[in-house]
Amino acid sequence: MGKFKNIIIIIILASVIGVGAAFLFSQKTASSEDKPLTAEELVELSIDTDIITTNLASASNFAVVQFNIALDNKKTKEETENRTSEVRAAIISTVAGFTKEELVSKDGIATLEEQLTAKLNDMLDKGHVERVLVTEFKVQ
Repeated sequence: MGKFKNIIIIIILASVIGVGAAFLFSQKTASSEDKPLTAEELVELSIDTDIITTNLASASNFAVVQFNIALDNKKTKEETENRTSEVRAAIISTVAGFTKEELVSKDGIATLEEQLTAKLNDMLDKGHVERVLVTEFKVQ
């Protein structure tokens, strides 16, 4: 009976140690994934668009814009670079849907960035767009 008790205790201790090690390992992995990207990684995983001029939804107004698109990995960056004309078309159609008043409002640029991020994510097969930033913005 004593040997059986010792075996049970050893099995329980091994299980507790194993579960504890797995928990610590998963915490360490999760914290390393949440770490913000370095400046070099951001440059490596982002694309700058050309300067784009397009009409706006309001009469006689146009916008001159440029964007920085941050992507989640190198394969997504490669796919996005191969779809340059589609990205450009998505940008033009999104910007053209805004009026001058909407774009220059308090939340105009943030709304544009959000809509463009969603539209580009729908377009991609691999990975996703982390964020879109307006890097040049002129409205006339």
